[in-house]
Amino acid sequence: MKDQSQDKNTDDDIKTIDSERVDAEIVETVEPSWKERLLSVEHWLRFVFMVLFIVILSIVSYLIVALVILQFLWALVTGEGNEKLRDFGGSVACFIHQVLRFLTYNTDDKPFPFADWPEPEKNNASDSTGEN
Repeated sequence: MKDQSQDKNTDDDIKTIDSERVDAEIVETVEPSWKERLLSVEHWLRFVFMVLFIVILSIVSYLIVALVILQFLWALVTGEGNEKLRDFGGSVACFIHQVLRFLTYNTDDKPFPFADWPEPEKNNASDSTGEN
């Protein structure tokens, strides 16, 4: 009778040791991944690009204000908006969209100057003439 209980205890001990070993292996595989991610050059390089694009966005915000004022003055003098300013404003809006997608991790593609300058989205006739 003692032999069976000792065998059972031995089996339980082996299961416990195996379970602890598996748990230790899991902990060992999780720890390095945290450390690897924390020290990953790729993540820190993306952070540098993110800071760069945040600075670029702050500069572009002044450009948008200038475009709005120029377009208003042009429309005030001529009676209609300037097509070139409208196209440039559209492409700047596309650029801002690309930058925001990069900053929010929706894409890994870096915007201009690491890619081509975006083309403006083509508006339908009612948008470009200001009619509803």
